[in-house]
Amino acid sequence: MALTELQLPAKIQFYDTIRRAATDINRYSKRWEDLSELIDLITTDDLDTMGVPTGQIRTDLINFKTTLSEIVDFINGTATTQTNIPAEIVDKLRAIQ
Repeated sequence: MALTELQLPAKIQFYDTIRRAATDINRYSKRWEDLSELIDLITTDDLDTMGVPTGQIRTDLINFKTTLSEIVDFINGTATTQTNIPAEIVDKLRAIQ
């Protein structure tokens, strides 16, 4: 169903919306790449020092790092086969305490 003339944004507003979305994707992609690299640098001893319990949380952190890397790879055009379902990993980490 097409939009009516009253529903259509002005061209400049439309371009601005698209530009902002593209900028957000670029900014978040860099942020996710940096976070993936940070998680990769943290050792088991570091996690112990921070008090991160062994078990599922550490597994979820590794899966999160993998998911971030795969999303960045997809955005950069070097996508690989998806290892995890991003929404499931994100939901697990949103619930950690």
